[in-house]
Amino acid sequence: MLPRSLHHAASWALLLAVLFGTGCSKQKDAFLNRTYHRLTSRDNGWFNANEKLKEVVRGMEDAHVDNYDEVLPLFIYGTEDQARNATPDLEKCIDKCSLVIERHSMDIEGKERNKWIDDAWFVIAKSQFYKGNFYEAERGFTYISRRFKDGDRRLQALEWQARTAIQLEQFAKAQSALDLVKDEKKLPKDFDHASQSAVQADMELKRGKVDDAIIHLERAVDLTKDRRSRVRWAFILAQLYQVKGFEEKAIAQFGKVVRMNPPYEMAFHAQIMQALAFNKGDSKTLRQKLNRMLRDDKHIDHFDMIHYALADLDLKERKKEDAIAHLLTSAKVSTTDTKQKAKTFLKLADIQFDDRIYALAQKYYDSTATLLNEEHLRFEEVTTRARVLGDLVEQLGIIAREDSLQALAQLDEGELEKKINSIIRDREREEEEKKRLEEEARALGDAAPGGPVTPTPPAAGGRGNWYFYDPQQIGRGLAQFRKRWGNRPLEDNWRRKDKSGSALAEGFDEEGEEGEEGEEGGKEDKEAEWKDPAFYMKDLPRDEADVLASNARVCEALYVSGMIYKEQLKDVDNATESFEVLNNRFEECRYTPESYYQLYRIYLEKEQGGWFSLEGIGSQTYADIILERWPDSEFARLVRDPNILQADEQRKREEEEAYRGIYQQFRQYSYIPVVNACDVVLREEPRNHFRPKYHILKAMALGGLRDMGNYRSTLNELRSTYPGTDEAKAADEMLAALDKAAGGTVPPRAEGSSASYTMGNGPHFYVVVVPNKDNDLNTIKAAIADFGRAYLPSETFQITNNFLDAEHQLVLVDRLADKAAALNYHMLFTGNTDVLSDLNSKGFSSFVITPENYTALFRTKDLIGYQAFFAEKYLEAQ
Repeated sequence: MLPRSLHHAASWALLLAVLFGTGCSKQKDAFLNRTYHRLTSRDNGWFNANEKLKEVVRGMEDAHVDNYDEVLPLFIYGTEDQARNATPDLEKCIDKCSLVIERHSMDIEGKERNKWIDDAWFVIAKSQFYKGNFYEAERGFTYISRRFKDGDRRLQALEWQARTAIQLEQFAKAQSALDLVKDEKKLPKDFDHASQSAVQADMELKRGKVDDAIIHLERAVDLTKDRRSRVRWAFILAQLYQVKGFEEKAIAQFGKVVRMNPPYEMAFHAQIMQALAFNKGDSKTLRQKLNRMLRDDKHIDHFDMIHYALADLDLKERKKEDAIAHLLTSAKVSTTDTKQKAKTFLKLADIQFDDRIYALAQKYYDSTATLLNEEHLRFEEVTTRARVLGDLVEQLGIIAREDSLQALAQLDEGELEKKINSIIRDREREEEEKKRLEEEARALGDAAPGGPVTPTPPAAGGRGNWYFYDPQQIGRGLAQFRKRWGNRPLEDNWRRKDKSGSALAEGFDEEGEEGEEGEEGGKEDKEAEWKDPAFYMKDLPRDEADVLASNARVCEALYVSGMIYKEQLKDVDNATESFEVLNNRFEECRYTPESYYQLYRIYLEKEQGGWFSLEGIGSQTYADIILERWPDSEFARLVRDPNILQADEQRKREEEEAYRGIYQQFRQYSYIPVVNACDVVLREEPRNHFRPKYHILKAMALGGLRDMGNYRSTLNELRSTYPGTDEAKAADEMLAALDKAAGGTVPPRAEGSSASYTMGNGPHFYVVVVPNKDNDLNTIKAAIADFGRAYLPSETFQITNNFLDAEHQLVLVDRLADKAAALNYHMLFTGNTDVLSDLNSKGFSSFVITPENYTALFRTKDLIGYQAFFAEKYLEAQ
């Protein structure tokens, strides 16, 4: 018989087993059942998942680098890359909470008796949100708000439902969710009113309603108890004041942010933005603050930004020379922040451009373009101005060079020798000064702080991964790299770039690196060349033929520069000067009629705007000259009937439409019809506005047909017929590539890759060649499937994809009954403008191919060869 003590222990064990056995039931609404499932839900699954979710979110927030050139985001949700990196952890959160719901949900008579189930659903929905699966997240939050009407998470779910709708730009749906919260008669004591106001402000900002956003954000800043949120929202509120032009409010609000003891970067930018927000009054206090900051070495990496702010104050107070000095200093002391250096060069470029000092403006725009992020709002404008001004500076350089050579040619031998020696001495002084500046820049770069960065250890409870495998650490490192260097491609020697023709090359090379191997020898050769007096004498125009050739170059450069001023820079004053210099300098040259006509057009447009000349010079002056000297010219015809220009514009639109049609044929590899069509236009339409484009299109079609002789001759004809045009520049580049490759313009095939393709009338595949980079194969295949269902509903196609090489995939439509059906599919496919509008706009190569030829293509990778075969045997034959 058991002792009494053991008997009692056994009884209690049996009782506990019975209790836990009955407690495991999810269908019995008893205290013990509820307690068991609630405790197990909270402690075993939900708690761990929620902590992991908080860790992931904090990691995204810590890795985020703010762009202070824009209004900061109110909430940080992470980037697509961060979402991908965090997906494994977020999937664990989803799995844990799904298991909690599966094992511990107590749905009894339509009511959930386990109060932690809505918390589990909330973690699942938030995990989907941070994964970027917004539609799944929306379904989750909607389910919580409807299913758990008495639950603790209902109001939070509605708020996050609004956040999700905002991300999806479904603003009406977001407002409906927020209104449900506002209409709640009784809110919990711990309800976060600040968060709700911030979400409302976020939506108003996304909708462009800044005034409404300010009202809600002011309330959020006042109500929030979270210090981190208060500091961030207060800074954004100051930015919004600045956007709306409330300068005094913005300056005061930035001052409040500084007193909140924010992180260093935010505190620094708040002080800088106080200066940038200044618009009127006395700037003395702000200048004193900025100058004090310059004396504090902890700001050394931001000295460039401080000088930029001082320059901004100077410009607002019309102290342009002081502003330029501060901007030059800003560029010189820049250490790590390439975004700020881009802003500095851009401001310098704009100042010089507005003052029409185009040579300097070109250098600064060119430097800006090398540093500016491609997503910047002004990136296209900056690159265009750099290119246009580069073309202008080139033409002005031609004029200066030819004038100098002609002037030197007029000197006798003694004077010529003295003049050349003087030029060489001036060049030597310039080179010495340039060398001194480079040494100063190099010394500054060597002295700049750039020691090794100690990796940030994982936070408590973190993954414990090795540093270089930790996605959050990688995110932080990438953000810091982009802040310093911008978006650079992943390649060897990524820090090297050609800086010729930019301000970076002239005293602001932040790296001070030596050139590539062999560069030093070339430099010495050039130095020896410019130090030799014979260098300056070899191109002197010695006879009448040389002088005529020199004058022809000046004439062309004057006309081209005048057209750049007039058409691209809209600077009619400089355009007028260029054309008048041409006319006064040359009695008759290649561009004299055009020059007079351009002056006629300039004065005619002025007169139509109400302008008149006190000196009696106007459009009629130049009209009379044109009618007298070139009565049978096109220019005389336009002068006699200015209304022709309106008809000419209509004709131009029609010609553009026709050109687009032929260009579309070129994209479909119909090279022979393209060449024929271009020949017709060039032969029969001498006044076609698109003749240069037809020239280059014909050349590219000849290149596609591998007719390299005619390809080269057409490019040469284009270059000589239309000098100074974009098409002529493209021809120069193509010819240079031909010369460099020594006949290797066609991309080489792999060794032994030559294939013999054969015609067939049986079944065919349809193939679309898709580059791997920046293309979603699933989206493309879905679009092709939709196209098939819409336009060939009676047919059934299988759509697959295979890698052709490391850079391309082939999307295969299998299969088309015969050659005729395949060509019909090709015609429908390439001409489609609704289902396939996005796909066709990308210009992907597509063609029909027999199974046998597809096997040969896949084996040899001879894509260009098959495209030529397809163009000749299928399209031309058709």
